[in-house]
Amino acid sequence: MLKNKNNMISECARLFSYAKPHWKMFALTLMCMGLFTLFNGAQLALVKPVIDRLIRGGTIDFSSEEHSIQKQKDSGVIADNLKKKAVGKIKGTVFMSKLDKLSKKMTSSFTYIGVLAAIIAPFIFAFYYSQQYLKSYVMWSVLIDIRNQLCEHLLPQSLSYFEDRRSGDLISRLTNDITTTQYGLMMLFDSIILQPMRLLCGLGLAFYFSWKLSLLTFVAFPLIIIPVLIFGRKIKKYGMKSLKHLGELTDAMKEMFTGIRIVKAFKMENEESMEFRNINSRFFKRMMQTVKAKALNTSTTEFIYSLGLAAIIIFGGYVVTTNRITPGDLGGFVAVTGFMILTSIKKLAKCYGNLQESLAGASRVFELLDQKPSITDHPDAIELKKIEKGIAFKNVSFSYDSTLVLRDINLTVDKGQIIAIVGESGAGKSTLLDLIPRFYEPLSGTIEIDGIDINLIKCDSLLEQIAIVSQQTFLFNRSFTANILCGRRDASFEEIEDAARAANIHDFIIGLPKGYDTVVGEQGVKLSGGQRQRVTIARAILKNAPILILDEATSSLDSESEKLVQEALDNLIKTKTTFVIAHRLSTIRHANRIVVLKSGCIVESGTHDELIKKEGEYKKIYRIQFET
Repeated sequence: MLKNKNNMISECARLFSYAKPHWKMFALTLMCMGLFTLFNGAQLALVKPVIDRLIRGGTIDFSSEEHSIQKQKDSGVIADNLKKKAVGKIKGTVFMSKLDKLSKKMTSSFTYIGVLAAIIAPFIFAFYYSQQYLKSYVMWSVLIDIRNQLCEHLLPQSLSYFEDRRSGDLISRLTNDITTTQYGLMMLFDSIILQPMRLLCGLGLAFYFSWKLSLLTFVAFPLIIIPVLIFGRKIKKYGMKSLKHLGELTDAMKEMFTGIRIVKAFKMENEESMEFRNINSRFFKRMMQTVKAKALNTSTTEFIYSLGLAAIIIFGGYVVTTNRITPGDLGGFVAVTGFMILTSIKKLAKCYGNLQESLAGASRVFELLDQKPSITDHPDAIELKKIEKGIAFKNVSFSYDSTLVLRDINLTVDKGQIIAIVGESGAGKSTLLDLIPRFYEPLSGTIEIDGIDINLIKCDSLLEQIAIVSQQTFLFNRSFTANILCGRRDASFEEIEDAARAANIHDFIIGLPKGYDTVVGEQGVKLSGGQRQRVTIARAILKNAPILILDEATSSLDSESEKLVQEALDNLIKTKTTFVIAHRLSTIRHANRIVVLKSGCIVESGTHDELIKKEGEYKKIYRIQFET
């Protein structure tokens, strides 16, 4: 239980730490909360003189002289009582003497008491409105900061980080978990701050009215706190499991809608619906466990609250009938206890359960924020200005988990050379090229550019030197201009058009009603496969980087488009160090060297003519394609 409590404190402290950039607004929030509590307490303190005047005949006509005399006597009695208590605390002070006189005057009639209550009312309104607005400002500012930080923290993670996790779960953490954390922030910047203030103010007034009755309130503390702590642990435990299943639900929905063509084509609607039902059912069960724990926590608090109020009424009635306190003291004590002390305790108890559920979401968010990128810049990393010599793979091996994908790769590529990588599916062709931009880290060995280990080159600087066209064509749901500009953000519109012409996509774009401002749809859904591929080629052409990686760059093109794009690529790669993965061997016949991979190893290397003469793996692949 102690460990759980420490975790909760540390997580709350971490959430509060996000308020540091907004400390001025936070300080104003605390000030307004404090002033609202004080004025609220002052208004409740007026209950005592009202009740005392009612009991002592305060309903007599205020215009009569006799009543005026009686009013002075009554107010004198009340003032004497106040004075005795005040003198008992701060005897002989000038401040209390002035307070005594002011108290006599302000409580000498119902009119004065009513006027005083009316004077307090605008202050309560002003400070309540201010603290509500300011705490919401701070809370939403903190939430926006967390969202921004989470996004900024996730994007630099390595490619393997995203491949090892379900995208739906990450989306769920960025949406559902953040929303759950939002509720925690609302409680932290509201109940967790405001209710203790109200509780302290209420206790102060309660002791002022009757210190004996006030001791009863301390009995209620352990009776409420113990069950709250017990149920709070369960709420957080079940809450985290509920959010986990909610992440599975999000992932299932994303997968279902992304693969809707396959679902339709193979009539998988019933299977997908059943899978969704099963995940939803698991989520419901976990959610109901959380609801049960929260209901028990709230019900217990309400039960103890009702018992406490009953005990105060019974004991209070006894002390009044035995003349131990005045009816005004009892009335004020009951009002303060009911409206401030017990209410604050009840809200804090309820808040604790809700906070535990919210911290379940915050824990999952913090888990992402604490994840360190596996690929980072070396402290002594340098900028790579340009490439003078070339690239070298030295004894490079790589594995996915425990599966070895590449084994002892040794390959030297001079500047300006065109290197084609061929081999059967799963041989490690794409993985080999993914090591150059450091999408992954080698298991062993090094990759050098101009004799410098790429681990000693700044990642941003390295990526500036590389342009990639992948077989997985991805376009953002933005305009053609925005998608092509990904290659180089500072390019002019004329340069964008030139790149599009080189990729044989310009004529198609200008034929559209909105031209380059046309939005391509989610993942380029409004375009054909060949059109999408040509846009990604235009993006790479615009970047004009010295290292070019073409991973099945022409695989989605028809024969006519392939020919035109291949001509553009031939012109582009003349001064580039180019790596080409091609399924069609006809497109790589003029490469400076062809490297053949099999089971993660280089088994052959040479020109097309040299490899044909060897009667090896390349000749086998070539013969299969030629016969086909």
